[in-house]
Amino acid sequence: MRRFASIDFLRGIAIFLMLFLHTITHVLDIDGLLAQIDNIVLINIVAFIVLPFLGGLAGFFLMVSAIGNIVSMYRHLQAGRSVRDLIIRQIMGGVLLLIFAMISESIFSVHGAIANLMKALDDVSTWNWQVILYRGYHFETIHTIAWCIILNGVVQGILSRNDAWKNPNKLIKSYMILIVIIVALTPLMWWLVDLAIPGYPWADNPVTGVDVQYPYLGRSPWWEFITHFFLNAVAGREEPIFPYLAVSFMGSIIGITLSQDRKEIRRDFPKKVMQIGAIVFLIGVIGILINLGVMGIDAFLELWPNLPFHRNWVPEHPNNPVPVLGWLFQFMSLNGAAICLIMVVVRVVEFRGRGKEFADKTRFFRRFGFIAFTIYNIQWIYFLIWFIISSTIYGQPYLHLDWAGTFLTMAISILILHGILLLWEKAKYTGSLEWTMGIIAAQIIPTRKVEGKWWQSGQLNVEKAFYNAEWLNVIEKEEIRHDLHSDSKFAYKMSFFGFLFFPVSFITFIIARGSIRTEQENTYNKRAKLISLIGIIFFFIWLVLSCLFSLSDLGISL
Repeated sequence: MRRFASIDFLRGIAIFLMLFLHTITHVLDIDGLLAQIDNIVLINIVAFIVLPFLGGLAGFFLMVSAIGNIVSMYRHLQAGRSVRDLIIRQIMGGVLLLIFAMISESIFSVHGAIANLMKALDDVSTWNWQVILYRGYHFETIHTIAWCIILNGVVQGILSRNDAWKNPNKLIKSYMILIVIIVALTPLMWWLVDLAIPGYPWADNPVTGVDVQYPYLGRSPWWEFITHFFLNAVAGREEPIFPYLAVSFMGSIIGITLSQDRKEIRRDFPKKVMQIGAIVFLIGVIGILINLGVMGIDAFLELWPNLPFHRNWVPEHPNNPVPVLGWLFQFMSLNGAAICLIMVVVRVVEFRGRGKEFADKTRFFRRFGFIAFTIYNIQWIYFLIWFIISSTIYGQPYLHLDWAGTFLTMAISILILHGILLLWEKAKYTGSLEWTMGIIAAQIIPTRKVEGKWWQSGQLNVEKAFYNAEWLNVIEKEEIRHDLHSDSKFAYKMSFFGFLFFPVSFITFIIARGSIRTEQENTYNKRAKLISLIGIIFFFIWLVLSCLFSLSDLGISL
């Protein structure tokens, strides 16, 4: 199987980051820390600023999924299969995922019935199982991905007619136009939904007792289960397809480019896309700062923890309205950063001939992304670990913990999940949600039917898709222009960004040091090593100081 190691890695990182952030959100005593904000060390305040931003990068996972999806579509077309079959495959696959997403959200996910049981082990009578009756209509990232698979399939199918898919430049221009159209239509679509249901999606429904965005089984009229199915997609709270379909289209552009013959891909493609991402990010940050000035620090700090909730950043929000195009700036800052992060990894891996080498070194993270949907649905394990640690060490179940207890909960949960994955892969993940959907897809999607027993049709090919895939590169190792100091120049240019995002300093230091063997010591790799080393030292000094001093030590009071 042909795969891009960077995309598999990024998918795994997204799931790993989800586990990291969700554990902190539920287990850490955030209110207790905020109550003494003047006296806690500064690293806590930095965390309160950075973690909501990381939590808002759900579009990052959507974009990575879109890249993988468009690559799969291109392989379908390159294999000589019809555009009609492609559209059918995408629509049916997306609908199947959407159905499972709704089941997942109500039963298995972090807010579903099983997770709620894991949060009520000390008193099962408090178990909130009623979420089964309405929670499926909560619009999460997985729902967005499902809708984007459907819509992207239709769009790609229409654009691919008459062999037009063989003209990637025309397709890319079409997707760029569609991105602008989707973003421009977003306020109009939200306004139309608000006309239909005032206060959507924040208002409470007095009939059901839950948010108006949720039709409630047994309480809501039957037609709401149809209308809200579409209204949530258009104007849901976290990642509605307006504007997040534009993020999926951006992933399609990247995927289309990577799907071309590697000799036809421009060598400066990652650089160009990173520049676009950086511009989008900076515009978004400037807009957020403008809103900070207009709203005032208190109102803005109340809003900031809700950064991942896209529809919270609008003027019509009932509790904390954002006056100046808040949704657009929130959208641009988060997804501009996502574009840059994705392209940095692609540039470091596939554009340096490191596909197989990188895949072998990142198995731990890639494993979490291999059955990402299943991991999303069994992450409630950390509630069980939290219950055990809180009860045995702290003497009270479900006590919100300090950082030490939170990280202990996180570490044990991740190790258990990784152990489960190691054992499960020996059975080719039989019984996983991916396996279940694979079995159903093999029966209902024409291009997915395979030979063998029914239960084998959903098994994942661990050997050829995870361990020994055909890892693709855009530029092979032997094609790198070491005579032009290609690695050295790249490390030098990227090293400056390490002061903004510290992992970059570690990456550029490794590349610069390695380039001495292939390009000999030169001005660029010497400067890259120096700047990277300064960036690393700067990070550790900043880390130590932020762990030693508080706001009160600096004479500041909030």
